[in-house]
Amino acid sequence: MNFFKNSLSFFIILFCFYSTFGQHKINEFEPFLSQKKRSFPFLLFSPTDNSSAFKVSPITAKTANGFQFNSYKVLVNLKANVFKKIYAKNNYQLAVSGHIDNQFVFREENSATFNGVTHSLFNTDYFIYLHNDFVLNENNYLRINLYHRSSHLGDDFLLKNAYTTITNPDYWKVDPANYETIEVLYAFNKEKLGLYGGVSYIVRTNSNRKKLTFQTGGVFKNFESESEFLSRIFIGYDVRFLENNNFNADFNGGIGYAFKNNNSLRLEYYNGFLPYSRLEKEVKTSWLSLAFYYNLEL
Repeated sequence: MNFFKNSLSFFIILFCFYSTFGQHKINEFEPFLSQKKRSFPFLLFSPTDNSSAFKVSPITAKTANGFQFNSYKVLVNLKANVFKKIYAKNNYQLAVSGHIDNQFVFREENSATFNGVTHSLFNTDYFIYLHNDFVLNENNYLRINLYHRSSHLGDDFLLKNAYTTITNPDYWKVDPANYETIEVLYAFNKEKLGLYGGVSYIVRTNSNRKKLTFQTGGVFKNFESESEFLSRIFIGYDVRFLENNNFNADFNGGIGYAFKNNNSLRLEYYNGFLPYSRLEKEVKTSWLSLAFYYNLEL
């Protein structure tokens, strides 16, 4: 099953790369707003934004709260998001999207059956979104999301770390990363500046997870320059405060280059609790990421 999931993600990403560099219609340059059918801006540096990406992230933290899941200290993310508009009238748009975020780690094995470096599926996050998007005016946007999240540690990780009902009985009792959430986001966008903020609340009544999250971020873009290359550079940040992590500030920020079709190449830095997996409350870490982001819309 994991092989099928990984293969599907891989072929989706190959298709996106082909689509990215094979487009004939060039969209107006705007790294904060989406291309094509999305009316609400991307949360560019949010690690949980419903976007598609390929990311390589060397871990910079010396320790991860004593948690060792990766002897080579490199994470690889394969993120794929499919977006579909289903209704639009005046300044309102209703859309659905599905999002998969696979995280792989690299590990050195020395056993009777294998000796060498292996890659393991560390975790997979699944999101299903129902988007209600409102264009309030030329510069202001409102989004009301209802989404389901489900997070599953990979079989490779569970087996290699002996996660069994005997060694980790509490792990199998509840799933703190499986829930439904309502989210309200506001975004402000002008030529050289984009800002956003929002709040979300878990609506599943039997969830044992603390329910409240605050998030804010921004992007500074379209720098004035005679060089077309420099004019496409943007910088930005995202900060999240999860009640589930005692409102610890989880920071992600960086610099990027936007292509003419609004896909982008970015260098990012993250510091905080894991933004994915059932282990997010247990593991605090940091990493650098080199990432290519692309759009996949139906």
